[in-house]
Amino acid sequence: MSSNLNSGYGQLLAHSLGLPASGKTFIVAANSSGNNYNKLAEIFVPHEGVNILHTTPTLALAQCTAGNADVIYIDESYSTALTAAELESAATKGVSIMPLAAQRADGCYVAQRALSTLPATGDLSLFTITGKVELVQIVGEVTTVIQTQANNTLLKINPTVGADVDICAALDISANAVGSLYTITGTLGDALINTASGAVPGQALPVVLTAGALELECAATNTGAVKWTAVYKSIDPGARMFAA
Repeated sequence: MSSNLNSGYGQLLAHSLGLPASGKTFIVAANSSGNNYNKLAEIFVPHEGVNILHTTPTLALAQCTAGNADVIYIDESYSTALTAAELESAATKGVSIMPLAAQRADGCYVAQRALSTLPATGDLSLFTITGKVELVQIVGEVTTVIQTQANNTLLKINPTVGADVDICAALDISANAVGSLYTITGTLGDALINTASGAVPGQALPVVLTAGALELECAATNTGAVKWTAVYKSIDPGARMFAA
């Protein structure tokens, strides 16, 4: 195990992430108030004169050695997609770049957004996406009953580059009860799915999303609240989804 994992917290983190036995491990996090940077700095101190924690992938890549099986983990506080130069550098050096989150056995990551009220005749950003990802499943659970009033609702991607794309067709969510579950089929023309409670179909097809924001669009102003969970795989190195 890399010797920069020099605390009990670091060892627990290493175990949960499955950090490599060879090569060095580097962390990228935004150095701003209210995030994990200071905590990470306590866990990943400089080792053999080399900084382990960095504020950009470029700085971390500069410390990597070609062919050394080095790994860079990107904290969710760093919300910028990797540049073409950073991707090329990682490929040239053989560096793996991954989200700083526990990965499931199937290679997926899970992003969760706490319950939020519905947007008022407009859009609500649910998740930030920092590079191309494969959306495997998204589920919304109604936590406060939806007002009895017509409200055509859908999910869409608002990409950093290009125009909005609906990832499902609209569904009227008027009067949906607490415990109702929303999801999509993965076919862009199919409507948002709602089941009354208890179970919802698994997403039949994955959807590839680019950097930007996954949004909820409502045609009316209804009271009600929904919490969301997304399951995804990274396509671009280090690409991830996290609550907006």
